[in-house]
Amino acid sequence: MGLRRLLAVPTFVLGALHLSCPSVDPAQLSGFMVPPVLGRFAAVVTAVPDVEALAEAEPTAPSLPPLPSVEAGVDAEQLAAVVPSVPAEDAQAHGAQAQDAQAQGAQTQGAQTQGARTGAAPGVVPNAERPSLAPGVALQGAQEGSPQGEHEGLEAAEVVPGGPGVDLARLEKSAGPGTVGVEGLPPELLDDGSDELPKSEPPPPEPTRTLHELASVARETWVFAEPRWGSRRLGYLRAGAIVERRAKPAGKKGCQGGWYGVQPHGYVCVGATATLDIHARVVEASRRRPTLGEGLPYTYVMSRSPAPLLYGRLPEPEEQRQVEKELGNHLQRAAATAKGADFVPLPEPDPTPPVLLYGQPLPALGGDKRDLEALVLGRAQARSGHALLSTFDHEGRRFGLTTEMTVLPLDRTRVVRESAFTGVTLGEEAGLPVAFVRRRRAVRLVPGPTGGYVQGPVLGYREGVPVTGEVRRVGGVEHRVARDGSLVRVEDVVMVEAPRTPPTWAASGRKWIDVSILRQSLVAYEGTRPVFATLVSTGADGLGDPKKTRSTIQGAFLIHTKHVTVKMSGDADDEDRFDFRDVPFVQYFTEGYALHAAYWHDEFGTPRSHGCINLSPRDAAWLFGWTTPDVPAGWHAALSLRKGTLVYIHP
Repeated sequence: MGLRRLLAVPTFVLGALHLSCPSVDPAQLSGFMVPPVLGRFAAVVTAVPDVEALAEAEPTAPSLPPLPSVEAGVDAEQLAAVVPSVPAEDAQAHGAQAQDAQAQGAQTQGAQTQGARTGAAPGVVPNAERPSLAPGVALQGAQEGSPQGEHEGLEAAEVVPGGPGVDLARLEKSAGPGTVGVEGLPPELLDDGSDELPKSEPPPPEPTRTLHELASVARETWVFAEPRWGSRRLGYLRAGAIVERRAKPAGKKGCQGGWYGVQPHGYVCVGATATLDIHARVVEASRRRPTLGEGLPYTYVMSRSPAPLLYGRLPEPEEQRQVEKELGNHLQRAAATAKGADFVPLPEPDPTPPVLLYGQPLPALGGDKRDLEALVLGRAQARSGHALLSTFDHEGRRFGLTTEMTVLPLDRTRVVRESAFTGVTLGEEAGLPVAFVRRRRAVRLVPGPTGGYVQGPVLGYREGVPVTGEVRRVGGVEHRVARDGSLVRVEDVVMVEAPRTPPTWAASGRKWIDVSILRQSLVAYEGTRPVFATLVSTGADGLGDPKKTRSTIQGAFLIHTKHVTVKMSGDADDEDRFDFRDVPFVQYFTEGYALHAAYWHDEFGTPRSHGCINLSPRDAAWLFGWTTPDVPAGWHAALSLRKGTLVYIHP
């Protein structure tokens, strides 16, 4: 699923940001103060195998357009170091600078519209909505006509010049299909130590320690490398997260509540987005944490038509009848739908959240503006997905509490059935190659009792079968020999094999990810050893130009930002407009491109995204825990320019 949430791209690629996933938040692109030495960190595009030869060798591979003669890469001509906005109550030291930055904001907003790419495919939209996670990201000196963040209460941002990226000449041509040989690893993909954290004083010995804690009350509570607004961002906490902190603040410069050191590193400003009161209402309401490593982190629902209202408190039956037209007829239809064979039942109800008892309004997340007296806060979008912290019954009707602090009537939604698909864990006994079944009702051939082969069990759709390199012809049809001695028909599977020549970056034993667009496959490696293989969904337009179509960018990149969940949405004029909240396990590697789970489809193995690489929730959860940068316990996101896992994407 492609993203449009400008989000999570470091400022060095903001100059000419191409948005390929469904809604990326510009504020989350602004996590770094980029040193000039980074210059040409961008796409490292390698020469590609013969596409026609690959397609002929893999008859089950998706039919894709020919590879364009376009050099993939980040087209940013400048770098921009970004200073986050300062909450109003913490802005005493920033007043004059904030006013200056606000004056520039109007000019910047005018440039946002110019940044839209005319003729782009639906969902490849360059004008992301402006979320509240870090309002007012200044992009001074960005390329003319590029998307820019709002200027609201900001300090001036320093301009850091940069190069256009790494082109094809930097890499040696491949020796043939399946090869990824490179002459030498480009310096852009090396850890030069520029991303190291400042050394901090260790905590006192255990016997004398008293536990001190800090809680997030906002969608994003940013953690900084140093106790000041201009320092590098390390990640953020999500509302309800409670982390250990130092007993006393490191200072109060620009932060009235004080800068507190938090575990395992960094500093948080107590104020609009963080509190020392771990029992605050919004903390209590958001206390349920996302589940990691097992699949979907929350219970998810998709809106039905008409889309549900978003309540600010639990509505009484009479209030529901007043604001939900034809409620009686709707409830009858919902009861009939619940009897259908494909209906996914709701989980067992939880107790009503204490913050909703006695008609209390839900608290707003830090930075959100809402009328606490309002019963209805708005209406969900027609094609929208929502993550639920809990579900509960009220006056005979089931409701859900969302992560956005709204109440949904769940009879106007459908529960997401999580994909059961998962890839293959590889080891000494079962390595590559692996054959993934791409034809329903395909069967194995097994040795017969008197010799020859007979029809065996039916293979599961997308089942991963460890095979050998041997091919046998039975009845004039080519079969791959499985490691258990059975045979699988070549035309029923897509083969995932190791490269004939390991890439340079594998020699050191580093982790890296190999993504094939033609095979719709992903393999995780530790050096030259494959540890996991699965099927994915890359861009719907195959090998097209990612700047003009819904295609996945090709090259070698480093994962720089990881979010446990993040919102993705399309522009209002998109043909397939969407609004997916809390997309799980998002890992950005360049511009708006990311690896992430998709809970709105189960077509892994088929191209269908807007440019990102979609994984099943279970595969995405595993990969998120395996890659770097690591997301510290209790955090919701982490950022690193140089320490991320390498992602290599090719035909």
